[in-house]
Amino acid sequence: MLKTLLPVSETGPRRSGRFASRFHTDIYAPADRTIVRAHGEIDRATRTAFRAALTTGLERPPSLLIVDLAGVSVLGAWGLAVLVGVANRAARTGIPIVVIGARPRVYRRFALTRLVDRLDVHPTPTTRTLIPASVAAATACSSGQSRNRESS
Repeated sequence: MLKTLLPVSETGPRRSGRFASRFHTDIYAPADRTIVRAHGEIDRATRTAFRAALTTGLERPPSLLIVDLAGVSVLGAWGLAVLVGVANRAARTGIPIVVIGARPRVYRRFALTRLVDRLDVHPTPTTRTLIPASVAAATACSSGQSRNRESS
């Protein structure tokens, strides 16, 4: 039995001025795993929203927590600390955690801090390859139907 995707968006705090940070997460919950996809910068200003999304992902409860960082442009020390904390919590409950989609600059942060193996970090694949094809097709059909209605 396959659960429907449950997109949940979280918007983190924004900085004022021209350096406004846009950050949000999407959470997908197929039957056998939870995928948390982050977008934007993960730093001191957005760590609380990032932690909240990961904690929500652990509460589902999944057999695997996948953190997709393909949309993350900056991962600061605060973001790394959140990931380590959530990984420790996941380990206590027996839930494996995998970090995927880390861009080269983000991946270097994991390598420099020697967290690649501890957090099971991979530069690929992206979440698109992890969402079951039937769910992706259903999502595409429903968005296509709404576009067709708009053009009528």
